[in-house]
Amino acid sequence: MPTGEDEQTETEDEKLTDDEKAEKQYAEFVRMADQSLDRFRDTHSEAQQQFIVDAYVETGEIPTGEAFGIEQVEAAVVEAAFSQHLDRNVLRHHGLTLETYLEHVDEADYPALRRAAAKGEWHVFHGHATAIAAARKNGSAYSD
Repeated sequence: MPTGEDEQTETEDEKLTDDEKAEKQYAEFVRMADQSLDRFRDTHSEAQQQFIVDAYVETGEIPTGEAFGIEQVEAAVVEAAFSQHLDRNVLRHHGLTLETYLEHVDEADYPALRRAAAKGEWHVFHGHATAIAAARKNGSAYSD
């Protein structure tokens, strides 16, 4: 049963524009992802963290389950936050979406890009996106 506070929040949310709602949702994803990453750093040794990052880089999936100390929902939130950050804070600045960006990325490059994302090296994506946007603009871009 909703509380008075829940009803007030729903009313306030109804007054938001679509962009404001999207921004609020994005901020919530970031908060939840930060919380999950902080817990991960606090509960895993450096060797465990490196093992999990290496597995993510290689496979594209964060290992989950009791053996890894990571719940599926936490992994999904972190992956969504990475994707949303890339889309909102990198690709849009170059006129790209995640879909259009990936049209021009060789699957062999995915591990290097996942490692850059895991390290927070967003400049790698800016450089890549700049080249892709320029190639799309002058017609020399390729896609799969």
